[in-house]
Amino acid sequence: MINDLKILDESPEYMLGYMDEDIILFNKGEKTAICIGDMYGNPYCRLIVNKVCIIGGDHLLIWENHQITTLDMVSDIVQMRIINDDVIEFLIDPWSKHASVWELNLKNRIPYKISDFESLKNMPYTEEYIW
Repeated sequence: MINDLKILDESPEYMLGYMDEDIILFNKGEKTAICIGDMYGNPYCRLIVNKVCIIGGDHLLIWENHQITTLDMVSDIVQMRIINDDVIEFLIDPWSKHASVWELNLKNRIPYKISDFESLKNMPYTEEYIW
């Protein structure tokens, strides 16, 4: 099973990946793998921040200490970045009409919109861009 895993991210303790639409977390120390959720389509982005795994795509999936939180009020999450140990930002598909930058506090798990993202509006699609 682990051989078919497409790796998303890795930390000293964990390896995060997916197979088909299932998201798998492998604990390196315990040598155990668990399915922490699934996502329609495959995940677009991911982060591991202080033993918290955040996966973005069709929705936002957060795993921490065997607790899973699914935030489906946001979708089409294509990129994420760490602001500090408690806060991340994520980008909603920059070519969609909902293109925007959001912030998520990892303690209260409440996402809020920071700004619209119009830098790529009416521009040709590209894999690389700065936000």
